[in-house]
Amino acid sequence: MAERGAPPPPPDAALLDRVNDWFAWLHRHPEPSFGERETAAFVARTLRSLGYEPSQSVGVGPAGDPLHGVVAVLGAGRSGPALAFRADLDALPLTEVSGLPYSSERAGMMHACGHDAHAAMLLGAAAALKAQDERDPFPAPVVFIFQPAEEVPPGGAQGMIEAGVLEHPPVGAIFGLHQGTRDVGTFSVVDGPRNAASDTFRVTVTGKGGHAAFPHRTVDPILAACHVVVALQGIVSRQISPRQSAVITIGVIEGGTKENVIPEVVTLRGTVRTLDVDVREQMPGRIQAVAGGVATAYGASAEVEYRRGYDVLVNEPAMTALARAAAADVVGKERLLPAEPGMAGEDFGRYLQRVPGCFATIGGGSPSVPPAERAGAHSPRFALDPGCLPYGVAWYQAVARRYFGRSE
Repeated sequence: MAERGAPPPPPDAALLDRVNDWFAWLHRHPEPSFGERETAAFVARTLRSLGYEPSQSVGVGPAGDPLHGVVAVLGAGRSGPALAFRADLDALPLTEVSGLPYSSERAGMMHACGHDAHAAMLLGAAAALKAQDERDPFPAPVVFIFQPAEEVPPGGAQGMIEAGVLEHPPVGAIFGLHQGTRDVGTFSVVDGPRNAASDTFRVTVTGKGGHAAFPHRTVDPILAACHVVVALQGIVSRQISPRQSAVITIGVIEGGTKENVIPEVVTLRGTVRTLDVDVREQMPGRIQAVAGGVATAYGASAEVEYRRGYDVLVNEPAMTALARAAAADVVGKERLLPAEPGMAGEDFGRYLQRVPGCFATIGGGSPSVPPAERAGAHSPRFALDPGCLPYGVAWYQAVARRYFGRSE
């Protein structure tokens, strides 16, 4: 085996050309969460071309339908705890305006979160690690997990876990990458909590409809709902400790049919993000108390439906140190940038509830674009720099070297 922690060889030019082609194909053919049929078929076909025997339709979704998950194993049958890597496959319901030459060919869908790059990098790693294994076999299996439906809770991770992706073979640690907007050639690794718990809620404000010219004869749910939106922000600013992170955002307001009609009902839909378990537990009751109290003050009523999403993603200390060291192997310690927990949700945390591991961030921002002008994830202008792809492939190689070096 290679010396523990030795920098991995850079992906060769031929492999990089293939990785770029895979990325471009995936970007042109986005598919929604739980509908990644063509994407999964492409991944499986590519893995077979690399000499793997992938399993398809791994796992069952929340509606009882097969998930479009793909799993491949390098060194199946070997003893020792396996090393697992995971990439996600789904896209977002956005119309792309990035202007990229390989822009989405599907109206209303685009890869606006980098999942196409995640999958391409992991395919590149599968190719590079197989070639390395043929020269110097790893002592235990390597599992490549291509997961659907990361964007929509309950997500695809749980179904794949229940299908045994962490058990056949037994996985000792799992790692993954997510793109960020920092410069290509950088990495960030967060200790402990990395992503927030992401819950959703709906507030139904009910009043008494009528003619807009006679508001005194009605109970205006629009007015009450507007005050509810403002008051909900006071939960974070006045009921949560400044030392604890939390977000409440209303993303949808629906109500009314005509400018001169006061409606009966207005609905608000929003999201709650928390990093602390106790704060998360308090949120449903606090939202109901505030919404109900404010609505009552205006003669209306408010009913809250609260739905739990992903839990907090917590990186395990030892594997986080390994992931950070692997990143330093690839780009040098000076290109490891400080990192803080983010408030976005991510179902990679479901794997980390079962086995230790780490979810790291790879820089995907073009150095030629000022940071303030880089469109972030979930934007129709999102444009990841493909220059990050070789760094991702190399990082997976470095993680494998360091992980298996721990067993030597």
